[in-house]
Amino acid sequence: MLPIEKPNLTLVKWRGKITNMLGVLAIIVTMAELFVFLLLTCSGRGYGMDRDLYLLEFLILPSLINYVAVVLNFRVQHMPRAGESMKNYAIIITSTAICTVIGIAHYAVMTTLACFPIPVLMSTLFADRKKLHITAFLNIMMFTVCAAHSYFLLKNADFFLIDVFAAYVIMTAAILLSHILITYIAEKREYIFSSYKNQLELDEKIKLDPLTNLYNQSAFFSKLRRCTEAAAKKGKRFSVAILDIDDFKSVNDTFGHSMGNKVLEGLSGTMGLVFSLDNEFVARYGGEEFGIIFENLAVGEARARIEQLRHRFAEEQCSRIDDKEITFSGGVTEFIPGDEAGTIFNRADAALYEAKNRGKNQTVQK
Repeated sequence: MLPIEKPNLTLVKWRGKITNMLGVLAIIVTMAELFVFLLLTCSGRGYGMDRDLYLLEFLILPSLINYVAVVLNFRVQHMPRAGESMKNYAIIITSTAICTVIGIAHYAVMTTLACFPIPVLMSTLFADRKKLHITAFLNIMMFTVCAAHSYFLLKNADFFLIDVFAAYVIMTAAILLSHILITYIAEKREYIFSSYKNQLELDEKIKLDPLTNLYNQSAFFSKLRRCTEAAAKKGKRFSVAILDIDDFKSVNDTFGHSMGNKVLEGLSGTMGLVFSLDNEFVARYGGEEFGIIFENLAVGEARARIEQLRHRFAEEQCSRIDDKEITFSGGVTEFIPGDEAGTIFNRADAALYEAKNRGKNQTVQK
């Protein structure tokens, strides 16, 4: 299956506006032609050709081609299976077709060639150099066709070369300006993306504990509040655990703070091996305390996960310093309807202290 292009909502909005504008332009061209026809009829100046041929060449055929192009573009813009590129090119082709019809139909009015830079400038909306180059090539080609058509019909017109040259200058200026605008948009977009990425990285660093690279206390309580709100509104289940390294003060006093930091790093590293970071939110709550939020787990299942961590940590080298075994105690509880974030945290904290009072190195659930 081919990947589905994700639409740019801003571009979708502007494509809609341009589609409507092209429809209005087609109507304006028809009304202008009709006005000229009525003016010539009322003034009695004549049409320079048969009346029916004039209507066919200057009113009926140009209007028909314009409306067909506008309708086809409208269909493409509202076609579910049409990709973003296809919709963008439909805009380019439709605008070029209308300019070509105007240039061919009004071969005697050379200033109509000045409408060809419009699709080129319009292509800057897509911020794509490839589309700009295709639009420029297409419009220069149709511009040349219209100019050649006028030349063969107006061979003796002294103003021809001057008008065509002026129109080419305008076209060249439009292409250069469009290129500058697209370059500016690309650089601006890159700057915004880079700034946004840096801000995300900074926000993430602010949420992390520098020693363990786990989430910090602020991030833990933010997550706990979000989970509590989701559980209250949508009935989602989750459990909370508080862990505390047993007799950690004696580790620092006996072996030094650097060794204590290695214990913290070792336990946090083991958590990274045991817990799934997708469903289990792990944070260093403070000092030697850790907070864990188990999404979609009942309290019994959460307790089993903590015991799994206990057994795995006991196998790690960092759980022993000389003859001293490093252990931790834990308290775990589950969200109960009506709980607030502070309520569930305090209940888990109370379970932790109960585990300490029972002799440590165990987990109590409430």
